[in-house]
Amino acid sequence: MSQGAIYIITQDPRYVEMLLTSAASLKRAMPQLPITVFSQFPVESPFFEKVVRVEPTQDGFFDKTRLMRESPYDRTLFIDADIYVAEPIPELFSLLDHFDCAATHEEYLNTDWHNRYPRPDIPESFPEFNTGILMLKRSEKVDRLLAEWGELYHAFLEEKPGEKINDQPFFRVAIYRSEVRVATLTREYNCKFRGQGYLKGRLKILHGHVNFELNVDHVKAAVEILNKSEGPRVYIAGTVLEQRIVGRLVSQRKAHKVGKFSELAKPATVMMMRARRLRDVVRERGIAGTLAKVFAVK
Repeated sequence: MSQGAIYIITQDPRYVEMLLTSAASLKRAMPQLPITVFSQFPVESPFFEKVVRVEPTQDGFFDKTRLMRESPYDRTLFIDADIYVAEPIPELFSLLDHFDCAATHEEYLNTDWHNRYPRPDIPESFPEFNTGILMLKRSEKVDRLLAEWGELYHAFLEEKPGEKINDQPFFRVAIYRSEVRVATLTREYNCKFRGQGYLKGRLKILHGHVNFELNVDHVKAAVEILNKSEGPRVYIAGTVLEQRIVGRLVSQRKAHKVGKFSELAKPATVMMMRARRLRDVVRERGIAGTLAKVFAVK
């Protein structure tokens, strides 16, 4: 039974450099794991067993739902380009002995895009899964899941062309209505480390939309701090805290600072990231909408 990892890169050539750094981290952790890349752009690297040139559609997230079905492996690790693999993860493939797919819950109950795709037929208690890391076992029911995921998203794009949204609200619906057995991964396997969350044990995979090429040393420093403790701990905005029990006669629970990692960019890079974000917001909301967002009263 074959197993391997796939990346999908379309729409934005800036992701190619990010892809190469991500793939290098995966190869360091699991040198024998084959990697296939589906890409609109030329990609050359010794890390890849195969590069498949593809024709993009109008939307990169839809390309993802479509091309995932083309994986050449019986057991597939789908991995986004903005992911850094810190340690070997063979146990993720072992999960597929008993489950059809696996993913972590979204960092929040649901993303900001959730309200743009209301589904009153699904309980609010059923959250989105983060689709930056997905484990998939080849089968007819998994193929039906992926097909419905893409169909739901395509229908939305047809109904609301130009609407800014990602693929996760549609995966939520498809997985809820499917017959697949889904294993929920813990945050150690998809740590959105620039935000907030909880860890217990060794951190394996970091997920953060940063330029790894420029910030790989910062990423390694973040891994070191996040793994300085293996007990229950929380992280928020770069600060890692764990609980300590102190006191001789009467014990007290107190937060203990494990460490802190800096924002993962040099000052000049931070300014560039902010400029790009401003450009994207203006493009999405227009000048009036951007000003309303900037000066919103909280």
